[in-house]
Amino acid sequence: MATKARIAVNLLHIVPGNVGGSEEYCVETLRAFAESETKEIEPVIHASEAFFNEYPDLRESFETEIYRLEGRNRLKRILTESTVFRRRARGVEGVHHFGGHLPIFSPKPAAVTMHDLQPLEMPENFSFLKRLYFRIVIPSSIKNADLVVTVSDDVADQINKQFEISYDSLRTVSIGVASIKKEPTEPKDPPTILYPASTYPHKNHIMLIKAFVRLADKNPEAQLVFTGAPGTAEHRVRKEIKKSGLKERIHLRGRVSSREMKEILKSASIMAFPSTYEGFGIPVLEAMAAGIPVVVARGTPATNLLGENSLTVKHDDDKAWYLALNKLLSDRELRNQLILEGFKQANKYTYQNSAQQLLETWRQLITIERK
Repeated sequence: MATKARIAVNLLHIVPGNVGGSEEYCVETLRAFAESETKEIEPVIHASEAFFNEYPDLRESFETEIYRLEGRNRLKRILTESTVFRRRARGVEGVHHFGGHLPIFSPKPAAVTMHDLQPLEMPENFSFLKRLYFRIVIPSSIKNADLVVTVSDDVADQINKQFEISYDSLRTVSIGVASIKKEPTEPKDPPTILYPASTYPHKNHIMLIKAFVRLADKNPEAQLVFTGAPGTAEHRVRKEIKKSGLKERIHLRGRVSSREMKEILKSASIMAFPSTYEGFGIPVLEAMAAGIPVVVARGTPATNLLGENSLTVKHDDDKAWYLALNKLLSDRELRNQLILEGFKQANKYTYQNSAQQLLETWRQLITIERK
């Protein structure tokens, strides 16, 4: 019998319920990997006790290394990754750090996952200490990893151009969806436009509020729902909602759980996505899988998720957004067309596909000579 190659998978950055889409990405990709027929590579999951309490199925599916660690303490986690993790990961054929940080004393060969380069491209969204941390850690991690894993080809292109990293050392393991509806959903009552995004300037909430003000006169029952953690533009968003005179119809829900998000999606008529910067565009994919038509800002990676029959709008044109949203609320044929196209596109991004991409990445990783 052939000996399995073992990969140490570092998930110590995950604090259950606190890291959003990247947590679901890690968990669902690994679940799909566990369900696959692959037997040649055996992941060893290194994570906190809290993580395995939240996801006991992963403890049952894989060999594990459990850490009594408070994940919110970044300094302690970084020290743990360079000491305890290094010791516990001895004897494996490779390591994969999913948290965007390659520890200084990481075992080799090593892969690191990068979700985006936002901390470098939009540093104003982060505190001074985080800016300083990311300015050092991201370039160092990218340059010193044997493989850099990205969630989209767009992020891979950015890393290739900005850091001159060869595509031979870049792998894409796409974000996926766990399930996809089969039939178009019925229009909801009241008509509800959903935008799930933290309140940072590049997320473009204020433009969408202005578009909704235009829409509200023509659609007196329409609602606008925002979900997402408070960001640096939170105060300005609240001020714009007050200024609109529509605060009874514009709902700022804040951070919600995955379970709550699924319920909110069920009541959405449209997902609007005017963000000007994304590494991937997870909410767009989730909406398409749930049978919710989407309107997306042009020129971001999120538009690459869409098919030929899609609705995109210039990010800063609130009148154009009003017209697009209004048409989608009133045109059932267009709505069904976008939903069916969304199903077609979502089927390209299943977690089974992500698991296959992960397997191919690990196959390459274990062939790299230790440095």
